[in-house]
Amino acid sequence: MSFDAKKLEALNFDGWPLPDAYLVELGRVSALWAALESVLNMSLSKLAGFEELGDFRPFVLVNHSSFPQRLDMLGALCEQLAGEFDWLKGHGPVTSALKSAQTLRNKFLHNGMHFDEAVGKAVMPVISARGKLKTTIEHVSLADIRRAAVAIDEAQTALRRLVFKADAVPMSTRIANGERGSSAV
Repeated sequence: MSFDAKKLEALNFDGWPLPDAYLVELGRVSALWAALESVLNMSLSKLAGFEELGDFRPFVLVNHSSFPQRLDMLGALCEQLAGEFDWLKGHGPVTSALKSAQTLRNKFLHNGMHFDEAVGKAVMPVISARGKLKTTIEHVSLADIRRAAVAIDEAQTALRRLVFKADAVPMSTRIANGERGSSAV
């Protein structure tokens, strides 16, 4: 069936494929992840010596690299530049935070979920086939997904502090403190 824009806008997707509260949190994780990847790409550009953040050349080089490859680039650039820029010596915890954020993001965005009315939570089958097949069924709360969003937010902030020496506080911390402000990267 083909839908024009008006028909699509008129459809009521409430609760499909998960309750809207879950979809909002999964969307938050996805949006925060896209922002984190942009900051990582800008960081690599800056560390590689491209002064203008609008220069297309570093993005041609890194945009289609995998996230682990970009983390390796970040680590190597920080190691090589740490003698000249002392603050880059602190890149280890930032890289670890980025890896942890990726693990959480992947957990929720690479596995399907359905809602189990009986327990009031989403159910997520998790399958891993690295060396050995492992399957588990996890119950997922909104707090579980929000934990991933907070980890992504904190990792992105740590990266901005490291590379750009930004005086930044994670948005999740500001919200928890009753503050709002720019969420701009």
